[in-house]
Amino acid sequence: MKTIKKLTFILGVLTLFSCEAELDMPPVDEFEPEGLFQSKEGLEAVLLSGYEFDKLATGMVKNEILINEVTTDISYVRIGAVEREMKPFLDFNWDASDPILENAFWLRRYQAIRDANIVLEKIEEPPLSESDERLFTAEARYLRAAQYVKLFRDFGLVPLRTTSDLEVQPQELPLPGEEEFYSFIETELREAAVDLPRPDTQNQQGRATKGHAYAVLTKFLMGTRQWEKVIEATDSLIGLNYYELSPDYRSIFFIDNEGNREIIVTYSYKNEQGFGLQYQNGAFPPGFKSTPTVPEFEWTPSMANWPTQFSLRDGFTDSFDPEDDRKDAVIETYENRAGNTVNLRGTPDNSRSLKYWDNDQTGNFAGSDFPYIRYADILLCRAEAINEINGPTQEALALVNEVRTRSIDDPYFMSEIGDKSEFRDIILQERGWEFYTEGKRREDLVRHDKFIEYARNRGLNAREDQVVFPYPQKEVNANPALR
Repeated sequence: MKTIKKLTFILGVLTLFSCEAELDMPPVDEFEPEGLFQSKEGLEAVLLSGYEFDKLATGMVKNEILINEVTTDISYVRIGAVEREMKPFLDFNWDASDPILENAFWLRRYQAIRDANIVLEKIEEPPLSESDERLFTAEARYLRAAQYVKLFRDFGLVPLRTTSDLEVQPQELPLPGEEEFYSFIETELREAAVDLPRPDTQNQQGRATKGHAYAVLTKFLMGTRQWEKVIEATDSLIGLNYYELSPDYRSIFFIDNEGNREIIVTYSYKNEQGFGLQYQNGAFPPGFKSTPTVPEFEWTPSMANWPTQFSLRDGFTDSFDPEDDRKDAVIETYENRAGNTVNLRGTPDNSRSLKYWDNDQTGNFAGSDFPYIRYADILLCRAEAINEINGPTQEALALVNEVRTRSIDDPYFMSEIGDKSEFRDIILQERGWEFYTEGKRREDLVRHDKFIEYARNRGLNAREDQVVFPYPQKEVNANPALR
């Protein structure tokens, strides 16, 4: 499958890079500012820049995972620079000045929104076929809405910037109303899905499909607890008859299995300096060489192993059934480079997640992709929505068991799942086991009204308003309407 390749053009801030098949580049003068939008290639370059900003930058994947898990009952971090970065999130005393909120969670998303807005404003300038115009419009609308979904998850309502023209929408842009914001996201994604290609006809990995639009819409509707609409969105996605669960849990994340039909939205990386996944470097224990639960991987001296330690909390590790093979990516013992067996459980909260690894890792950089939305997520979202509407039903139970029994031959039965509240807790627990180290836990706990409760149970002075992050201080300074 062809993937988006590196493009660099004269507008400085707009840069794209990816993996394999290179797009044909027009003459350089077509990328001069006055000529940029006179060709399909120039407009597409801006669109692809939006895709690049949509993707987590190589050093930000670890932040996406850690911030969404060290604030919960799943993960912990100790030692070194990353511990210092994560300490405010571990202790629930973050504030608007934290650079991660600006750089990882805000800036790139509005850069993608800017690029999408430019495409939509310039769509009629180059000579495009009708089909290309519809496709580019759908992709830009998808990209823009997807950024707002991510921003909403982290900050709640944010300014809806729908044009790059500051005379139309000045820098000081007020927050939209809830109804306006919700309607905008839903309309953009539903209408984009009409003209986006089916996943089985998309020949450029990473570019949007109908599946992307329905999956992101599902996640937004879950976050806003619009349960009936979740059923509709998951109907649309499942109705594509393309996505399926992979038969083996751990292999979902293997490099040689990338592009499997369980992955709906993913961020692609490669084992080259500046372009690789880095989370695993903090997950490797000191002196790590290999572990029996991940026999396919062996650390070599060409790979990094950071002093900082990304680990799992004991309560989460111990919550797995011993027969659940989702736990196989959790390291509790390992062989070090001296040939000795080391037991990580001698130190509290010290087991590790090794979902992501690459035998060809170069220095800090692995070629593992990072999944943003998997089909298992969609099935469990649908089960949760059904339960919220009707309580436990056979369909909801079957969806949960479809995900669970891939990894453990121990399905739930209707006689044991209890009422709506008890089944809700079962679904939340299954989501923890299924999606650890994928950055899902904070949003799940927030949706279940357990994020603050669990933090307080850990002895933290968590406040109710911490279900979202504060607007970055730089943005508040630039847009006083955020105050």
